[in-house]
Amino acid sequence: MEILDKKENQITFKAEISESLANAVRRHLNQIPILAIHEVEIFKNDSALYDETIAHRLGLIPLKMDKSVNEKTEMEITLSLKGEGFVYADSMKGGLGAVYEKMPITYLSEGQELKAVATAKTGKGSEHSKFSPGLLFYRNVTEIKTDADLYDKIKEACPENKIKKEGKHIIILDNLKKEISDICEEICKEKGKEIEFIPKEELVVTIESFGQLTIEEMFLKAISVLKKDLKEVSKKVK
Repeated sequence: MEILDKKENQITFKAEISESLANAVRRHLNQIPILAIHEVEIFKNDSALYDETIAHRLGLIPLKMDKSVNEKTEMEITLSLKGEGFVYADSMKGGLGAVYEKMPITYLSEGQELKAVATAKTGKGSEHSKFSPGLLFYRNVTEIKTDADLYDKIKEACPENKIKKEGKHIIILDNLKKEISDICEEICKEKGKEIEFIPKEELVVTIESFGQLTIEEMFLKAISVLKKDLKEVSKKVK
């Protein structure tokens, strides 16, 4: 495994794993219990948005989690604001708070008021997207074969990628975070040259967290849930 790029909420790495395994881990991200607002009772809403829109926005705000959160966790969150200005996620009181405190909910004009009480609970992304912890997507590492006359043009467009010459052809290795297949295809199309894509066994995998869990927690929890499901399948087979 080789890490290609790492940020606070995103990591991209290269590894020799099968697509079926990567896809299984991807699907099991949505089996991790995640805290989100599930029910909203609005007592007063003078804003320009309908009650349903306010409730929908509250449900999609990522909430902080800690070790105390489990599948039975429920938390009450209140929202009470009056006066001109934006209503941000940090206006919510109770629970563990919002991951992104300056996520806007609505705007109040002078004299307007918003009052609501919400209940947060844990759920799974397979039930609703508000319970999703993040994304996992992947692609094959690819060798791109084309005419050697395009070496300079492709090297200029993709300076970080390895290019080797093989007789009248060049082989470009598309194994970095930025995918270059479309770039190479466009250059070949423009110059009237043939192009061939040869998929390799390695995958470039990107994991992105919405903030409720760290990238590492997301990945390990997804694998843990996958192992649990495989054990259940093994029992059924026996």
